[in-house]
Amino acid sequence: MRGLTFLFLLLSLPLFAQEKLIFGFTPTEENQLLMQKYEPLRLYLEQKIGLSVELQSEYDYPSTIKNFANGRYHFGYIGPVPFLKAKEMQDNKLAIVANIQNCEPNYFQSVIVAKKGSGIHSLKELEGKKFAFGSHESTLSYYVPMNMLLEEKMVKKLERYDFLGKHDKVAEFVIMGKYDAGALKHSVAQKYKEYLQVIAASSAYPDFLIVMNKELPSELQQKIRKAFLELKEPSIIKSLKSSACGFKEVDESLYEPLKEIVRRVDLFESYDR
Repeated sequence: MRGLTFLFLLLSLPLFAQEKLIFGFTPTEENQLLMQKYEPLRLYLEQKIGLSVELQSEYDYPSTIKNFANGRYHFGYIGPVPFLKAKEMQDNKLAIVANIQNCEPNYFQSVIVAKKGSGIHSLKELEGKKFAFGSHESTLSYYVPMNMLLEEKMVKKLERYDFLGKHDKVAEFVIMGKYDAGALKHSVAQKYKEYLQVIAASSAYPDFLIVMNKELPSELQQKIRKAFLELKEPSIIKSLKSSACGFKEVDESLYEPLKEIVRRVDLFESYDR
């Protein structure tokens, strides 16, 4: 029996080596724009790993999470909460390769913004107001800011809250006055700082991750890990994120504080339905 198993493994490795690798990513912006941005990384990975690499993404977070969880994406770039959600679906399917290291301290944080001149300067002043989140599965445009509102006991005092999908859309709709305030990541708020003011900011959290499917052959896993940890070319690194300096090997325990936030927000949702 052991002999047959060993023979099967020997046969399966060459077959896999002829296939392309799928690199998935979280749809934080329009997919076509992200495909262009990540093209230098794709070419680098093909060179380092020795296999054809194809970029793929869905148009929403739930589908992206499912593709990471079920192994359709062999490896990829994923946000912290989507990673935790994918791990919930298939606990032993994903391994952390590395996470993004930012040049700026406290970069990966959520902010709640209002339009300049609106008269809103704190979370307490959101009572009776309309509020915009990004994606329902987003770390910085939903889970972290929703937790901030829960801590201030403000969620039930809002007139309503809606999900708009993208961070930039939240910013634009607040600027247009369709919502009184909204949640987004710090970098997007900076893009619109002429029109928006930050009324609350979260703590900084561990940033996006590179993950891979644990069922990939071990030699291939080593190549993927090495490719990211040895990546030093700034233009390729910054194709993923303009603030990034490189990648660092990290332990999953780094994301434990976010697990508690996810648990708290999900629990609120289950009771609020």
